[in-house]
Amino acid sequence: MRRRTAPCAAIVLALAVSLQLTGCANPAAQTCFDWPHFADPSAAADEADAVALGRVVDQEGTVSYYGVPAATWNVAVDEWISGGGADADIVVTSVPRGCGDTDDSMTHAAGGDPVVLFLHDSDDGWQTVTPRQGIVEPGPGGGVPAGWPPDPNN
Repeated sequence: MRRRTAPCAAIVLALAVSLQLTGCANPAAQTCFDWPHFADPSAAADEADAVALGRVVDQEGTVSYYGVPAATWNVAVDEWISGGGADADIVVTSVPRGCGDTDDSMTHAAGGDPVVLFLHDSDDGWQTVTPRQGIVEPGPGGGVPAGWPPDPNN
């Protein structure tokens, strides 16, 4: 008895080609991240490896964060509130929001007043804990504020 494998192979090949043509291998697919949400800045500080009070000086460059462009920023540290080290000048990766949202929270702080940064110490250096809750205006006395500022998108 002879097997007919040629028709089966042709069907499998046709199916594979049609899947590629229908967009299953979409090169423009967006990368989305599931970032945690912290109830208040003290919860973000608890999660962070370090908390710094400093000024975002200017953009250093960009890196790839899981295939998504992420800006790196020069930060002048005035005080390590917790963790950190003795460095007064650091480079921080502002982790991307993803899902097509290209806004960068550190852009709004560049060249301005002091901010509090909640940082993770990664293999590639310092990075914000999340894109939306990695940086905040300091509270009274320059420390971690009691709450998040109102969200202008609500």
